[in-house]
Amino acid sequence: MDSLSYILRPKTTTDIIGQTHLLNKNGIITKMIAKKFPVNLIFYGPPGIGKTTTAIALANDLQFAYAQFNAARDKKEKLEKIVAQNKETRVILIVDEIHRMNRNIQDFLLEFLETKEMIVFITTTENPYFVINPAIRSRCTILQLKEISNEEMAAGLSKIITTEKLPIKIEPDILAKMCAFSSGDLRVAINALELLVNLYADQTIDETILKNIYDTAYAKGTGVGDEHYDLLSALQKSIRGSDVNASLYYWARLVQNGDFETLMRRMTVIAYEDIGLANPAIPVRVFQACQAFRQIGMPEGRIILGLAIVEMALSEKSNSAYLATDQALNDVQTGKIYSIPKHLKDTHYQSAAKLGSGIGYLYPHDFENDWVAQTYLPKELKNQNFFTFKPHSAYEKKLMQLYLKFTEQQEGGK
Repeated sequence: MDSLSYILRPKTTTDIIGQTHLLNKNGIITKMIAKKFPVNLIFYGPPGIGKTTTAIALANDLQFAYAQFNAARDKKEKLEKIVAQNKETRVILIVDEIHRMNRNIQDFLLEFLETKEMIVFITTTENPYFVINPAIRSRCTILQLKEISNEEMAAGLSKIITTEKLPIKIEPDILAKMCAFSSGDLRVAINALELLVNLYADQTIDETILKNIYDTAYAKGTGVGDEHYDLLSALQKSIRGSDVNASLYYWARLVQNGDFETLMRRMTVIAYEDIGLANPAIPVRVFQACQAFRQIGMPEGRIILGLAIVEMALSEKSNSAYLATDQALNDVQTGKIYSIPKHLKDTHYQSAAKLGSGIGYLYPHDFENDWVAQTYLPKELKNQNFFTFKPHSAYEKKLMQLYLKFTEQQEGGK
């Protein structure tokens, strides 16, 4: 017996749920259908929003036959057979999950893309600028499918229930909760609808029944892919921006996905990069929190990491050390490699003085405030300034004041 998701797969783009930016009267898909003008396309977006469904529906509306190749499970021989059998016919090749296609098959695909032997629709959950051969990508138009909103999903499911006369009793507010639990993944929602139709047709669906279907909300952004990295990016930017509520929200999304090591690595980076000298105790505290989490685990460990997130978000911020680090590295990496001043060179061997090494070096601890004015950088970089204080934070302001105090005193005494 076919699954409900297969039975309900739209045959035409008018039945697609969401994607109004592509399907409105001026949308590119609508225009392609109206002008009967097919082009090579890449459908890019998160799982479960209808990339393959949209590709098939568009092929139908263009009145083209189509053949499918799944890069995750099909072999090159199948692709070669599809191409050989359809050289003289109007066929659209739909390539699913191209991000899992190895290089030699991508190269074969490129061969007949260049000759325009057939139109190709490609789907991927991964960023096409990362996973698709640039030569293939340049011969296609990229269509980014957007997440289906809860409202769009609820309206679409309600239409399906009515038109298909599905035996289910569900109120709009419960349907809305079901969509929220599906987190924008239409496939998840339809699979849940199939369970409800087959197991609970004799009952009115309520929240208790929903919780039998959804143990917890479907978690997007798990492990790999754009959503995963976008969550990490949103977490860092929210902490950097001192928005404690947004920080906790994106942290909770990452906790829900269960990739704790990646989360803790990013937390540690944030502590050093974005908080830095403004509150140098934070990196140590975050590291300790991560170690404690590894020892305690979930669920109690959430308390430890949550506290660290709150403290980071509410802390003063400074990236002065991070900027100085990158500036110094950049200068070295771009060829600014100069001789070390002789008075700084190593003197541990017996004949160092004969080479002039160490002569003229002033030992700072012999001077007031343990500081003395002398040159440390190579002469070519004498006036180079890598580090700049950001005195808006209390700690860094104190550092700047101390530094200026003892350096100005020595400079004034020269």
